This record gives sequence, C-alpha cells and structure tokens, in this order.
Amino acid sequence: MAVTVNRPHLTGFGCPTEGVDTEEWDRLAGNHFYAASGWLDFCVHDPGGRTLTGNVHTRLSDGGMAAVPVTAVWEENNAFYQWSRLLERAGLPPAAPQGLLVGPHRGYQTNLLVSEGTDRTEAAAALLDELAALRRQAGAQRLFDDARPQSIPCHGMFLDSTDVRALRAAGVRAEPVLCAADAWIRTEGEDWNGWMRTLPSKRRGELIRRDQRRFDEAGYHFLEKPLSECYEEAALMSRGTQARYGQPADVEVLAESLRVQAEAMGDAARVLMCARDGESPVGFLLFYRWGDATYLKGAGFHYDRLVGVAEYFNLVYYEPIRDALRAGRRRLHAGIASTDTKAMRGAEIRPLWMIDVFGDGTGNDAARAYNAAQLRELTESSTAVAKAVVEDDWLEFC
Repeated sequence: MAVTVNRPHLTGFGCPTEGVDTEEWDRLAGNHFYAASGWLDFCVHDPGGRTLTGNVHTRLSDGGMAAVPVTAVWEENNAFYQWSRLLERAGLPPAAPQGLLVGPHRGYQTNLLVSEGTDRTEAAAALLDELAALRRQAGAQRLFDDARPQSIPCHGMFLDSTDVRALRAAGVRAEPVLCAADAWIRTEGEDWNGWMRTLPSKRRGELIRRDQRRFDEAGYHFLEKPLSECYEEAALMSRGTQARYGQPADVEVLAESLRVQAEAMGDAARVLMCARDGESPVGFLLFYRWGDATYLKGAGFHYDRLVGVAEYFNLVYYEPIRDALRAGRRRLHAGIASTDTKAMRGAEIRPLWMIDVFGDGTGNDAARAYNAAQLRELTESSTAVAKAVVEDDWLEFC
C-alpha cells in the first residue's frame, strides 16, 4: 500500500544529506547507524505524520566538518518524539508541537557528527549558528503556525551525554530533560563462554543457560533473511506484539514502513526468525550489523503459537550476541524500554536527553528535579538496573 504524505517545502531540505556528498556524509556518520544516509532516506519516506528530513552542516576552521540531521515537524505520530508531551510530563514550560527537531524522527538516537580530531565544543557552536539560521529561514517562509523565529521550537532529542555536554559548553542555556534510558550490551570475550564470564553475577549466567536449554529442547532453530523478502510476514508478527501491549496497529501501514526501510537500507536490513522444526516462524527480529556494533531495531511474535520456552530472549538477545561475538563486534545496541530485562542480560544503562537548543534556561531547576526523580525511580526498580546504570552519564544533569 502506497502512503502519500503532504510535506511542505523547506529550502535546503531536498534530501536528508543535502549539500554533502553521500560518501562523505557516511564517513562522517561512521559507526552512528541512525545518522547513516540510508537510515535518513528511510525517515524521509516512512509513512505517518508530516515531517521533512534534512540536515545542517558546516566546514570548520581546522578543515574538519560538523553536521547533524534535522527534521521539520508539522505533525508527529510517534509519542516518543513529541517534545510537547515530554515537557508536560516533566512539569516544564510548554512548547508548540510544530518546529525543528534536531535529529532524525525515527530510531531514538541523535549524534552530532564531527570530523576526527576536531574540537567538539567548537563543532557544536558552529552547528548552533547553522540551526539559528535555519530557524530564521523557517520563520521567513512562514512554515509553522507561529512564524516568529524566536518562537519556533528547536529541540534536540535522544542525545547522549557527550553531545549534551558539548552543546552546553557551546552556549546552550537549558538543562537537558531525560527522554529515555538506553541499553548497550558489551559483546566482549573470545566466544560465547567468554562473554558469559563477563556477566556481573553467577545468577544471570544460570538464567541464560536455562533459557537456552528450554529453547533448544523445544526444537527451535533460527533462519536469517533480508527484510525485503519477508516484510509482510514481519508486519503480521509486529502487529501481534503491538496489540499485546495495547497499541493496535494497521498491518498495511506496518508493512509499508518495513518495505520502505528495506528499500532504503537494502541487504543491510536483516531479519532473524525462529521456528520449530517443520513449522512456520513464530517470531522475528529486525537488526543491523553496522560498524563495530549490532543494532536491534524491532521484534514481533505470533504469541498464540509460542510454547513458553523463552523464545523472546533467545531470539532478541542471545542469538544476536552470539552473532556479534562471531563477527568481532564489540557492542549490541538494545535500545530503550524493558530496562530491567536488558540489565539482567548484561546491559549498561545510559541516558538519552532532550534539550531546548535556544531555551533561556527557564525551568532548569525543574528539569534537574525531574531527571533526579526519573533516575531514582529507575535505580529503585531493581538491583540489576541499579548496578547497570552508568552514573557518570546521569548525575551531571540530575
């Protein structure tokens, strides 16, 4: 099903890497999968909402380059990317829902892209100048309901602590607000048994061994395909997962989104499925092998056909970890949500922030109080999470 979306025009936003050669952009993006040109192409064409994906970039005095994806937002249907919703939840001054999002509007990761050896604060300052110019341009073109440039929201979302520090050092006055807790699993060790020895407790290793034993005894096996060959089948399983968590979804829209992703990413978009001998698959994982990491993107199941032998954990965590170990990849990005589950399987928990790029600092005390309360709730949720939290990334903004 083709989905047509009316997207207003914004000068310079003809394609997501406008003004930069694609190969140069991807070298700059490096290991940052959600900044890669292919992923940004997917963001352009993904159905739902009304957005326009582009970028700001600048050449620096030392010969380096700095860039960041930017999304013009008229309507965003993903609640995680609705900055007005997050501000309300944190008890902070409101902002209009239309404006500029610093970052892509899919993937829950935003990174400032900076040439190796370039001062990060200098790069951030140069990007702030470019963002200010873009906001003035948006105002002059009257692209949003409120055309006054100083009133057009400009929020960076899902930034890590390193980039927030750079932006703050470059002159951003607002304190960041917690978007989500992000999970990364280190895939270290010479093999699976070596990785198991890196787990922080014997109990976790016993849990994983039990999960694997039950899965194997039930006769399950794995098969891998490119997303382009199975996006419709994956959409059906994805709908089952969303319905399980109270999020009804149109399977045709899900299939179209996966089809567009497969078209943008080619054979890099991989699907791992699990099935019992002689039966069709009951679950899928969409993932990417990218740079030094494996990125887990989404999963779905036919829940009525599961036999209750830790299918989810074996498909979504254990087999991708084995795959990463075989290929020498050092990290596995497990993403946001289900923090305790991920911590129990060796993840480190780091914060992802939203920051009001041109905010005057009103509400900074409230922002810090909100962040502290969120961190406290997180660490009190389980012993595993408390041990997995990387405090140096959190406490500076709490």
